[in-house]
Amino acid sequence: MAEAQPNPLRLGGYNDEFVEEIEEDWLCPICTLPLKEAVQTRRCGHRLCKACIDAHFASQGADKQSFCPACRTNLDREQDIFEDLAADRKIRSFTIKCPSRSRGCQWTGELRAKDAHHEVCPKVPVTCPQKCGMKILREKVADHKENQCALVEISCPYSKLGCPEKFQRKEKTSHLQSCMQVHLDLACVKLNDTEEELRTTREKLEQRMSALENRPGPYYNVYTWKIGGFEEILRQAKTGGEDRIESDPFYTGECGYKFKMRLFPNGHGKGENTHLSLFLVNIKGEYDAILQWPFPKKAMLILIDQQENLNDRQSVSYTLTRAEVIWKSRPVERKDANWGWLRFLSHDELQRRAYIVDDTIFIQAKFE
Repeated sequence: MAEAQPNPLRLGGYNDEFVEEIEEDWLCPICTLPLKEAVQTRRCGHRLCKACIDAHFASQGADKQSFCPACRTNLDREQDIFEDLAADRKIRSFTIKCPSRSRGCQWTGELRAKDAHHEVCPKVPVTCPQKCGMKILREKVADHKENQCALVEISCPYSKLGCPEKFQRKEKTSHLQSCMQVHLDLACVKLNDTEEELRTTREKLEQRMSALENRPGPYYNVYTWKIGGFEEILRQAKTGGEDRIESDPFYTGECGYKFKMRLFPNGHGKGENTHLSLFLVNIKGEYDAILQWPFPKKAMLILIDQQENLNDRQSVSYTLTRAEVIWKSRPVERKDANWGWLRFLSHDELQRRAYIVDDTIFIQAKFE
């Protein structure tokens, strides 16, 4: 077998890149390429490209009698040359690579499918459909039209500011130069509008922030107080530091009663130096004027046992069943109404179970 090589002097055959080597029987003896529009000699049986044999006969003058270029057998130009359709079908079934392979196309297929592939090949250079004169790869046509073609109609870059003009891309520079003052005026108007929008938005945000800051809450039927760094809090209380800590204020519900919890880590009164002292404090709230007094609910204070198994927990809790005795009327300024236990839990008991885990304790206030 012989590999088809391009002949720089005459290209009567197929000058394509074939995937496999072509057998010598399918190569033209004149151009050495795979046969194109194959013909065969009647007397000696050689196959040649139609264009090659026509050129061979033309070089021999007008005499009808000529000879085969492969073996020099005498041939009658009209009687001894006929189309070899079988050879033509065979050659067109050979697999070729895309002519645009050097530009990245990886297509391979039968030679007969070459033209159909060429019509859709993304790597084939085509003329700009807008007729700007440029040639671009088919796959780049959309990008060329969007960003480069001088004849495509585009909107003014200042269209968002209000300029309504449209023109071909090639006229962009001219438009920008001639309408410079118009664009500047539009930009000034847009800037003023934007500043007004920002001012309005800022006012709305400030109003919302103010509303959030002044909104009473949060609301809880069960409020959980997480106290981290408890060992240091207890140590300072025992050594003369801060003797109490307080939770954030909370409401028992929307438009409800306002409370906070107060803890004496080293105890208070009869519990000093030996116990935790814990109190629930009713403080002045936003809705006291419309609430029922005395306070109508039961209240409970709970120190959570943090054992992993819920069934093993032994949380400490105390319930106030007659809250109306403690909180008979609305709380007044500078005077809190307290309820709790001076000896809520001893320091010894505090260490025996999992009340302190990761230096953190949890205390709950529950209302029913």
